[in-house]
Order: sequence, then C-alpha cells, then structure tokens
Amino acid sequence: MSAIANCELRIANCLVDPPVWQGADLNSIQIEHHNSSNKAMEPIEILQEFNSCYTKIQAIAQDENWLLLIANKRIDPEAATHLGDVLHYLSEAMGCVEEIVEVKTIQNC
Repeated sequence: MSAIANCELRIANCLVDPPVWQGADLNSIQIEHHNSSNKAMEPIEILQEFNSCYTKIQAIAQDENWLLLIANKRIDPEAATHLGDVLHYLSEAMGCVEEIVEVKTIQNC
C-alpha cells in the first residue's frame, strides 16, 4: 500500500460523526466556514488550515487555565490525554498532506 493510500485510509477511519455529549449546548458554538464559496481547497490551503488549528489547540494545551482545570480536577484528567491525542492525529493528517504538497512543489519546479 502506498504512503498516500495509507494516509487516506487512516484519515477515512477518523472521519466518523463526532460524539454528542449529553447536556452539551452545541447551539452556542460558533463555526467559522472558510470554504463558503464551495470551491475545492488546494492541498496547501488544507495544510495551512490544519497548521492554524494545530497552533490554536497547542496553545490551549499549554494554557495556564486549562492546566489548572485539570490539576484542580474540575474536569476529567483524561481531557489532557484526549487533547494530546487530537494533536497527534492532526499532526498525522498534516504529514499526509505535506507529502502531496511536497510532490506538487517538486513537480512545479
């Protein structure tokens, strides 16, 4: 199996409906639509969006208030593990897209 096919398989396995937690007020969540023109995103744009998300999630993981929530057991300590998992899987997806971006860049030279 090629590296790209392997990445596609790993990403497809992660693209399941996210769980809806009991009591969650999902109506208050603001969702920003970056692709409102219905134009397909180029791989470099996807990578840039992933990178932006990674940076924001990493900032939360290092935020003092986040760490205090966990330390004071106001939220399940497993939340830190879950956030680490998110960063790990996002990094994996970014690596898959980077391969395509690198190939396109080399072919364009």
